[in-house]
Amino acid sequence: MIAEAPDGGAVIRSWQIVEAGLDDIGIMAEFWARLMEEEAPPFFSSGTGGRRRASAAFGRMMAQPDFYRCFIALDGPERLPSGFILGSVYDRLYGEPRRTGSILHWYVLPEKRARGMGEALFQRLMEWFRKEQVEVLEVMARKEERRTHAWRARGFEGVLDLFMRKPPWNS
Repeated sequence: MIAEAPDGGAVIRSWQIVEAGLDDIGIMAEFWARLMEEEAPPFFSSGTGGRRRASAAFGRMMAQPDFYRCFIALDGPERLPSGFILGSVYDRLYGEPRRTGSILHWYVLPEKRARGMGEALFQRLMEWFRKEQVEVLEVMARKEERRTHAWRARGFEGVLDLFMRKPPWNS
């Protein structure tokens, strides 16, 4: 696959972005589990049966294409799954803007990073959000300086803090 380099020249790219379907739920669950292993926020882990529960949840999501979309990066001639991004579109119940695009999960295998694959996944999701006439974008991200910096570099602003704790009966 030929892509345009930043200097206007051509570069050979070995990967492509495709829309995920119901057959890709296992791939999505595997990437979600790897994401959780690498960077689960406090209070969370994939847990016992996490992949199975993730597969079931992704199956419910993918059965609602008006509300959820997932894109997968396939690399090399073998078209090996190398990353994914999952987003949703919904209308807020109150206030303006209403039409919201939410980035739910975004992951690229560590050995495939820094090649533009993650950016291509992000841009593909943005295309879907544009088509769906999204008015505001949101992402819930772990509160860390590098993540905050990365999202701010994309034009996002921190507008809320999420406070969590384990309930006393679950300590």
